Parts: sequence; structure tokens; C-alpha cells
Amino acid sequence: MREPIRDKERLEHMLESIDRIQMNVADLDWEHIHENEIFYYGLVKNIEIIGEAAYHLTKEFREANVEIPWNLIIRMRHVLVHDYYQIDEKEVQYVIEDNLLPLRNQIVSCISNTDWETWEKQEIAPTESAVHKNMVQSARRMLSKGYSAKEISEITGLSLEEISLL
Repeated sequence: MREPIRDKERLEHMLESIDRIQMNVADLDWEHIHENEIFYYGLVKNIEIIGEAAYHLTKEFREANVEIPWNLIIRMRHVLVHDYYQIDEKEVQYVIEDNLLPLRNQIVSCISNTDWETWEKQEIAPTESAVHKNMVQSARRMLSKGYSAKEISEITGLSLEEISLL
């Protein structure tokens, strides 16, 4: 089974996306950004990544860091992904201009103020079991749709032995 992505790595994914956005909009005006749809949707994709990473943080980590508006970040991601046809460009601009730098600072603070060795020891068991349970459920659905054990193993990270027991 694949090693689960832990909270620290999710936070690092968020930082990478924030930095990518900030680096790419630094010298541009919003008129130019809105004119270039591919560029604009690249920014949107990075905001989605921030929300997706936040969504996959453990509940315990989010609860231990309530100063960060996790639910708003996650809701923004859901809107961008599921209600893509209703994206408000002004809201995207507001998030980029006013929310990303404070969020970046909060994430950096979380990363530097967390004892990761201790945190990961306490989080690994529930995370692994939840991830493994989801992979097993996915594997069962894939088996019912005719995927081969090899394909399932490549996609889910489950071993061929685990799949043969399903």
C-alpha cells in the first residue's frame, strides 16, 4: 500500500500553490489576467489545490488549528470544482489579493510550530485505516466493473494479494 500523504505534506502542497499564484500574478494587472483564460484558470486550479489539500488534512489537525478558516477554504474549492460555471471572477481576485498572504503566514506558522515527529505518530493509525478503507472500497467497485487486479493495484496502491482477498 502507498504511504499516506500526511498533514505536513498537505500544508506544503498548499504553500506551493500559494507561492505559484503569487509568483505569477506579481507583475500583472487583473485586466490582463482576465483576458487570458488559460492563465486565469491556472490560478483557479491552484486555488482548488489549496482547498483539496485542506480537505484532506486530518480532522484532528484542522481542529488543533482553528485560527485558519478551513471550512471556507474547502467550500471555495467545492464551488470552483462543482459550480465552475458560476465562478465569480471578482471573488477569485479577492481571494488572491487579500486572503492568500495571510493564509500563507498561518500555514508557515503551523508548519514551524508543530512537533511533526510526535504529530505523525499520533495521526498515522487513523489516517492509514481510513485511507486503506477507501482504497478497498474503490478496489471492490473497480472489480465489479471488470478492472484487472494489476490495474487496480496500480491505481489504488493495494497489493495483488490484498485484491485477491476481496
